[in-house]
Amino acid sequence: MITNLTVSRTLAQGKLVVSVDATRPANDPYKLPAALLALLETGITELESDDSGTHAAEGDRAESSATVRGALEKIEAALRAGHAGIGALLSDSLLPGGISHATRLATYTTYGWAQGELGRFPDDRLLVLGELALQGGTTIATPAHRYAPGLVTLIRSQLDLIEAEEPTATGGGRQVSVDDRTTARDLLQTRISRARYHYCAATDDLDSTKELAKISFQPRRSATAKPGSDTPPVTPKPPAV
Repeated sequence: MITNLTVSRTLAQGKLVVSVDATRPANDPYKLPAALLALLETGITELESDDSGTHAAEGDRAESSATVRGALEKIEAALRAGHAGIGALLSDSLLPGGISHATRLATYTTYGWAQGELGRFPDDRLLVLGELALQGGTTIATPAHRYAPGLVTLIRSQLDLIEAEEPTATGGGRQVSVDDRTTARDLLQTRISRARYHYCAATDDLDSTKELAKISFQPRRSATAKPGSDTPPVTPKPPAV
């Protein structure tokens, strides 16, 4: 995956190529063909648009992720309250018609509380416990032993919210934007390379032409050039006879 810096560099070079070309007269051998110039300008516009879309998608992802996290926290709070409600049911040893130990344990188990223990709350467990909470109304015979209706309503609404937001929260929409931006960047880079080829073809110097430096390409140094120098060394004249 390309980085934001890679995209910025490609855009900057593309704009440089266009701006340098604008200063060249019509008879300049380095002036780009109109068709290639148009492709460069279109490529810049498309990459800028896709880059903005990627940043917007990242904002949407972050917002949806926060929404999902908030929903999971509400589900956890509701589940804890439901667990506490089962524990608060009076025992049949205290009140005739109260809940027996075996029935309380079975109720915990139906709601997903193994051995009646709260345990830890990773996200995947919260989702499972939430679904079990919705099923409790049909699997637990005694209404008084079920979660309070308000808790069930809350859990259902938060599960629905997670289902709606999760595709964006997990980056599905952002990945589409990133892929589009990558395609646009590669296409613009290809067109910039075509501009380089045009410069090389405009002179017998080929890829040694200094004009390449104007569009942020490194001209190839002559094989006889000194290191750090752009010009070949001067060959000394033979001594006079």
